[in-house]
Amino acid sequence: MSIIGLQEEKCVGCNACVRVCPAGDANIAHMDETGTLRIKIDDERCIKCGACIKACSHQARYFIDDTDQFLRDLKAGKEIAMIAAPAIKISFDGNWRHVLQWLRNQGIKAIYDVSFGADICTWAHLRYLEKHPDAKVISQPCAAVVNYIEKHKPTLVPHLSPIHSPMLCMATYMRKVLGFKGKIAAISPCIAKIDEFRETGLIDYNVTMEHLRDFFAETHVDLPKVKIYSEFEFDAHQGLEGAIYSRPGGLMKNLLIHAPEMEIVTSEGTEKLYKDLDTYEREKSKWLPTVFDVLNCENGCNGGPATGVNYNCFAMSDIMHDVERYARKIRKANTSKKGVDKQFEEFDKTLNLNDFIRTYKPSVSNAKAITEADIENAYLMLDKHTEMERHFDCHSCGFSSCRDMAIALAKGINEKENCHQYMMKSIYNERKKIAAVNDEVLNMNNELVEIFGSLTENIDKVKEEAVIIRDAGKESSMEMSNVAKHMGDLKDLNQSIADSLEHINSSIEQYNIMTQDVEKISGKINLLSLNAAIEAARAGEAGRGFSVVASSIRELSDSSKASVGNAKENDGEIHAAIQEVNDIIQKFSMVTAELLEAVNLSIENVERTSEKSMLIQDSMNTVSRIAEHVQEVIEQTNSILN
Repeated sequence: MSIIGLQEEKCVGCNACVRVCPAGDANIAHMDETGTLRIKIDDERCIKCGACIKACSHQARYFIDDTDQFLRDLKAGKEIAMIAAPAIKISFDGNWRHVLQWLRNQGIKAIYDVSFGADICTWAHLRYLEKHPDAKVISQPCAAVVNYIEKHKPTLVPHLSPIHSPMLCMATYMRKVLGFKGKIAAISPCIAKIDEFRETGLIDYNVTMEHLRDFFAETHVDLPKVKIYSEFEFDAHQGLEGAIYSRPGGLMKNLLIHAPEMEIVTSEGTEKLYKDLDTYEREKSKWLPTVFDVLNCENGCNGGPATGVNYNCFAMSDIMHDVERYARKIRKANTSKKGVDKQFEEFDKTLNLNDFIRTYKPSVSNAKAITEADIENAYLMLDKHTEMERHFDCHSCGFSSCRDMAIALAKGINEKENCHQYMMKSIYNERKKIAAVNDEVLNMNNELVEIFGSLTENIDKVKEEAVIIRDAGKESSMEMSNVAKHMGDLKDLNQSIADSLEHINSSIEQYNIMTQDVEKISGKINLLSLNAAIEAARAGEAGRGFSVVASSIRELSDSSKASVGNAKENDGEIHAAIQEVNDIIQKFSMVTAELLEAVNLSIENVERTSEKSMLIQDSMNTVSRIAEHVQEVIEQTNSILN
C-alpha cells in the first residue's frame, strides 16, 4: 500500500506536487479516460517527505500511518510502550503533557523521551568518529533523506552515518538496557519514519502527531481537562541537548558541545538540500566536511509534514529556545567539576556502540537507462527543435528544465500534453486548422443560404401548384360526376330502346305466325279452286260460270301466296335488321357500362389526387418551417464565425 495516497478525482494535474518533489521519478503523469491530466505516485520511488501534500491546494494527497492500528491494539490491551519526539512540544504546544497523560490513562505501559535517544545518538557519533577519523558522514536522523539516498543516490549510501536515528537509539536502549519486550509506538512528526521502522523492525507503530490530533478532535477529547498526575512527563531518563535535534542544525550543535573543532556543514529544506547532495556526490572527498548535518524540512522536524500545525519559524524558534535553555541548565548540573560529562560517562559504561549501528539497503531500480538518443526522441515528441525551444524552461510541467521533462517523457512517467510549450503550439496549430475549417464552413453556409433561398421559392411554387391541383381536382370531380350522371341517363335510354326492340321482335313473330296462317289458307283455297275447276269441266257448259269463279279464286290464292312469300322475304330482312340493331345496342350498353365504370374510377382518382395534394401542401408547409429554422441556424453560425 502506498504511504502517500491520492484521491484521483481531486487531482487537477497542476504539477505542484512534481514541482516540490525532490524525487521527480516518484510522480507519474497520465491522461485519464476523460482527458484530464492526473499525477499518480510511485511508492517505490517516493521518499515520503510529504512536500507534495503541503503543496497540493486541492487536498488530493494524503498519507497513512499506524495510528488506527495502534489505538485498536491499545484498546485490546496489548503491551505497548511509547516514545515521544521533541516536536510534540510544537504540535501540541501547551497541551503536550496532557497528551502523554491521556495515553497513560488508556494503558500505555511507559513513555520515553526521544531526546534521550538523541543524546545517545550524539554519543554514538562521537565514538564512531573517534574510531574512524577519516570518515565523511551524512547524518541520518531524517528518514526522508535516507529514503532519497537509498532510492535515488545509491552512490552516497557509504556516506550515510551508520548510527541509528534518535528514535531507533531510544528503541534500542529500551530493548537492550531496559529489557522491554512489548511493542513500541513512536509519536512522530514524520511520514517517512514508517519506512525506517519497517526496514529495521525496531519500532512497531508510527503514530503521527497530525493523525493523533485528528483523533482527539473526532472523539472530542478535551486535552486541557485531562488531569496530570506526575510532575515529570517521561519515564526513566529525560534528554538533555538532544531535545534540540528537531531544529535545524540540532545534531551539529550537540556534536560541537563535545567536539568544538569538528567540521560540520548543515543543509535543510527541499529547495536547498537535494542540490547540495548533488554537489556532495560530485565533490572530492578531501573537500567534504566530517559531518554533513541534513534535514529534509526547512524548519527541521519541528516543521515536519505530520505535526498537524503550521507555526512560523519565529514561534517554533521561541519554543525551542526555552527547551534548549532548560537542557543547558540540566547539562551543566550533569557535568563534574573536572569537566566530565556524567551522562556520556554512563553511556560509556552501559552501552555497546555496535548495538546502535545500522546497515542500509540501496534499492535496485529496474528503470530503463535513458540515452541521449532517447532524450532526442522525447524532444521531437514535444515538438522542440531549436535550442531556444529546448531551453524554454517555463517550469509549468513541474520540472526545473525542458531537459528534465524530456527525460521524464523518455522514461514513460509523463505526457507530452503536460508541456506548456507543446500545448501552446498544438493550440496554435489547431486554431489555424479551425480557422481554415471555419472559412470552409462559412462558405458552405453561404451556399446553403442560397440553396435554402431557392428551396423556399420552389416550396412556395409547389404549395401553389398543390392548391391548383386540389382546386382542379375538385372541379374535375364535379364535371366527372355530371358525365357519370349523363352516362347513367344514356344507359337508361339504351335500355328503353332495347325494351322497345324486344316488343317489335315480339310483334314480328306474331306477324310471321299470321303470314303462315294466310299461306296455309291460300293453299287450301288453291286446292278447292282446283277441285272446283275439275267439277266445272265435268259439268260442261253448265259449269262454265262456276269455272270462271274457281279460276278467279285460284288467281287470288296464288296472289296471296306470292304476297305471303314477299312478306316472308321482308320479314327476314326486318328481322335481320332488328337483330343487327339489337347487337349494336348490346355493344353500346357494354361500352356505356365500361365508360361509366371508368368515369367512376376517374372520380375516385381525382378525389384521391385532391386529398394527396392537400397532404403535399401540409408536407410542404412543414418543410418550409424546417427550411426557415435551418436558415436561422445558418445565419447564427455565420454570425459566430464572423
